Amino acid sequence: MMKKKAFENILRLQIVPNLYEEERVTGIIDYCLKYGFQHVMLFINAEDYFVGHMTIEEAKPWVAAILRTKKRLIENGIKVSLNPWIEFGHLDRGRKLKEGQNFTTMVDYDGTECELVACPLCENWRAYYKEFYEYLIREIEPDTIWVEDDFRLHNHGDLKYGGCFCKLHMQRYNEKLGTQYTREEFTDLLFRKTCDERVRDAWLDVSRETMTDLAEFLGKTVKGLGLNTKVGLMSSAQIRHSMEARDWYAVHKNLAQGGEMINRLHLPCYQEICAKDYYIFFNMFPYVCRSYIPKETIVLPELENSAFSTFSKDARFLRFQVESAIPLCIDGMTYDIYDFCGNGINEGFGYGEALSEIMPYLNSVINLGIEYDKAEGIIIPADPNEVYNRKADVGNFMSYSPDEYYFGPYLASVGFNTKVSTAKAFRGKLVSLCNSAVYNFTKEQLEALFKDNYVIMDGSAAIRLIQLGLGELFHAKSYKEHWEEKDVHAYEQAADGVEVNGKKGIRAAVRRAGHYVEIEYDSSVVAKSYVYDYHGNVMGYGSAEGKNFFVIPYIITDILYEQYNDLRTSMLRDFVCRKAQETLVSTQVSGVYAYVFDNANEKALMLVNTTVGSFNSIKFRLMNQDVKEIYVIDKQSGEQRKAEFTKCGDEITVFEKFEYLSTQTLLLK
Repeated sequence: MMKKKAFENILRLQIVPNLYEEERVTGIIDYCLKYGFQHVMLFINAEDYFVGHMTIEEAKPWVAAILRTKKRLIENGIKVSLNPWIEFGHLDRGRKLKEGQNFTTMVDYDGTECELVACPLCENWRAYYKEFYEYLIREIEPDTIWVEDDFRLHNHGDLKYGGCFCKLHMQRYNEKLGTQYTREEFTDLLFRKTCDERVRDAWLDVSRETMTDLAEFLGKTVKGLGLNTKVGLMSSAQIRHSMEARDWYAVHKNLAQGGEMINRLHLPCYQEICAKDYYIFFNMFPYVCRSYIPKETIVLPELENSAFSTFSKDARFLRFQVESAIPLCIDGMTYDIYDFCGNGINEGFGYGEALSEIMPYLNSVINLGIEYDKAEGIIIPADPNEVYNRKADVGNFMSYSPDEYYFGPYLASVGFNTKVSTAKAFRGKLVSLCNSAVYNFTKEQLEALFKDNYVIMDGSAAIRLIQLGLGELFHAKSYKEHWEEKDVHAYEQAADGVEVNGKKGIRAAVRRAGHYVEIEYDSSVVAKSYVYDYHGNVMGYGSAEGKNFFVIPYIITDILYEQYNDLRTSMLRDFVCRKAQETLVSTQVSGVYAYVFDNANEKALMLVNTTVGSFNSIKFRLMNQDVKEIYVIDKQSGEQRKAEFTKCGDEITVFEKFEYLSTQTLLLK
């Protein structure tokens, strides 16, 4: 019989040499044993004690403290891993290179140069870091050594986004192109005066190779020591890593060097925010990023509480973040919840109690064996190579940044189950299409997408299709943009025959709905609503439906609260539920999310309540799925138990309470 897995809880902490060290470590051990933390990740050269590129001499007292701590943790059955806080550096933070550190530092496209952050191509830095890395691993022999998220070419303090344009990188760019461009000439062609695709591709190719090669350098350094230390990667939002053309598979495989691939996906929200907003960001970032990393990767997301108080994050919200991460098909969680100053544990925060309450539930969920790629629902297309496909605006470097990540979370937040996919061809699916995601498909792929599926699109996707000469895919002839609060459009009204909550003529404001795109269609397209100006004159179609498509006529590039108006969500739900050909759940409540996974002979349904309302029962519509029995995973015991439910048509009511800021996992048999 296969041994059951335990949800792995990892505390990420700082131990300061001789700062009440024994007392701090005793508190950590007691906390871990009391609340079920099996693993402690110890910092070196981190945050408040960051000294720049640390020398071995500077590291020795810290290594000695870590070894003393490790001995006691291991004696109590607690694993120890090591988290050097930098590789080549997040930002200067007032620190400078030390004597003898003749490193080439990073430079942005304007020529601003870091005083500390090293270019990862610099051979002097590599020689230094190899020696330093080997010293740490030999001395400490951690279970895992963590590569921090300064492992990136963007977001380095005062440098503008855009990667590195130091002399080493300029040499690589020119080698790709067979040119001798200066930094100014190269960046003029990249974005300032034109957007030359050859130059863009050289910039992306070199950026990709820089990080892939760096991963190999780090992975081989660790493997070469022969100590069986694993390498884990902390990664931030894919929206920025896409601008360095990150090859997620190559990076993970190069770090692992044949061993386990491990990722600490960063959960949004350093501080507590509205859970509805938080979960939009969850679906924008880690839920998409999970689709880019190898399927077999061990995922241990990082949950942060910065500035380390219950004001910045209380126990209930922290617990919600942990249990609502289960759609990522995680193996555990990393907790960055106590300060970096080395004060140890503050049990008074109540985090330990809050987490221990849900451990039986989480242990049961991870032992279901659910796999991320077995998710079902509306397809959210994603492409890690998306910046290669971008049509940037001259003079605006950040127009290379992906802008298609709000629409999928919007559809999920309305209550539909979704599946992120990097595939390009589908058949009989509901597929979303938003903004510049259009450019991630060829003309032929787009034609097949509309021919073989049901496409849900926003106004920005409509604009791009018309600009590409593909308006006929959704029977559109032309478009006109109307900017929010700068044009005369005033409200949207349901078309004749469309009822919302039993009422006719329902209206919705256009303010906070996004910029309106007035589209001229041929006569085959059905208007579900119309947009009017402030004199009451029809300006154009609102939501529009064709045989195989539905258009939301607004540009969805933010959390747009008017898109949750009953008029808009009811029209969308009606189309989706009618067109679904496969298992589809609609919770019918915006802010209550559904995730469906095919799991052997059953469907696993994870429900996430981001609202502050609790429900006496769980209700949802279920399309194209027979259900004879429903089992619920008990939140206290973790046991599977049969649930009572009723079914009326496609509407299901499960007689289980559903608390605010919580999840439920149901097994549909």
